[in-house]
Amino acid sequence: MNDLDGLLAAANPVRPGDLEYGEREEAMLQSIVARRRSRWRPRWNPRWALPGAAAAVAAGTAASLVVWNVVTPDPIPKQRYVTSGPAHAVLMAAAEKADRTEPKRFWHAKGEVGQLIQRDHRGHRYTLLASFPTETWLPRDPVDGDGVHSSDLGAVRLRPLGPADARQYRLDGSPQPNENPDPDMGIVIPDVPEGPRPDDRVFEGDPARLPTDPARLRTAMLTWIRDHGGLPKDPDAWLFREAPGLLSDPVSQPSQALRAAVYRMLAGLPGVRNLGTVRDPLGRPALGVAMDETSGDLGTLQWQIMLSPSEDFLMASRAVVVRPGTANSRVPAGSAQYYTVQRTAGWTDTPPAQKLPGARR
Repeated sequence: MNDLDGLLAAANPVRPGDLEYGEREEAMLQSIVARRRSRWRPRWNPRWALPGAAAAVAAGTAASLVVWNVVTPDPIPKQRYVTSGPAHAVLMAAAEKADRTEPKRFWHAKGEVGQLIQRDHRGHRYTLLASFPTETWLPRDPVDGDGVHSSDLGAVRLRPLGPADARQYRLDGSPQPNENPDPDMGIVIPDVPEGPRPDDRVFEGDPARLPTDPARLRTAMLTWIRDHGGLPKDPDAWLFREAPGLLSDPVSQPSQALRAAVYRMLAGLPGVRNLGTVRDPLGRPALGVAMDETSGDLGTLQWQIMLSPSEDFLMASRAVVVRPGTANSRVPAGSAQYYTVQRTAGWTDTPPAQKLPGARR
């Protein structure tokens, strides 16, 4: 029995008299066959087999096979709104600041990215914090060139997480980063994971097509991720994780109204908590909001967003270990598994010292 036969055999039977086969049924059949060859693997589930999607065998007659609405997409979870509380107030205030911001020629940001690395080498076990600087130039007008995101991997810093880690690191020879390290020498700097689960994907839809209504924005983002790999196990936590990415690239957004809608969408998510006034990874005072998420590999993480108290400025985001999992078992609770921090970010009419690629003025 081939895959298609198995799919058909799993469908519910219907009466032979109800069956018709024409252009619509043929198109549906071809669509299912084509989807099985596509990049994203469809996730078959018995609850998707609806009455009317069937393979029927009539007694004393030849077998007839018909496909009818066999697959329907996962429904988008209904919104459970939060309309009050300290976290809601912080994010709604941020939305009002975003509404009042006036864009200029360029968006310029300088920051830093960091993550924890666990190493076990020749009996020396320790955890390091690896960090490196980043810079972004994004022009609003294509005549000013193409946007540039740069990461200075040559400036990676390695710092032991605690005193015991520092001692083991020294005993191991204090190895430094190396792009092509010998297994016995340099430290490999891995890519920062997209999320706490391997199948969670980054939102890569077109921001210009996103609605500026918070409820419709939530639905649009979840619809995109559902159609590009499947809904996350925890949709609200996924939205909370992906929002900083939208807020850090305002040039691709059609208006400041979308930026404000992102804050308002976050304000309505259940599970968002207020952290009060906190310190960001650079020690600056910030207003913090957070949401917890649990996975097998990284245990329970608290995703934190840190906002400027006085302006529309996303200062930092980080994932703090609440309870370690299998992949970070030696990381103490309260440590930042990874973080992104903006030293400076905002609109400017002053171009970079060196013209951006493709600039025509």
